[in-house]
Amino acid sequence: MHELSLAQGLLNQLEELAREHKATTILVVRVDIGDQSGIVTDSFCFGFNALKKEQQLTENALLSITPTKGSELILAQVEME
Repeated sequence: MHELSLAQGLLNQLEELAREHKATTILVVRVDIGDQSGIVTDSFCFGFNALKKEQQLTENALLSITPTKGSELILAQVEME
């Protein structure tokens, strides 16, 4: 299930962004997932929601996914405070 490792990678990236911007909470995470990426959106969501609870920084973060054309997973926007 590579979606779980992708979700973990995203959470690691969010932790780094929060450190850079001195944020204490991630509120909303918006990602674009390409229709040719091979990512099963439901599995990615499940992995993100399971793993986000491991860190206080992300435990209440909402994940918003926009399906797009292409083969990429793109972190489009992060709302944090």
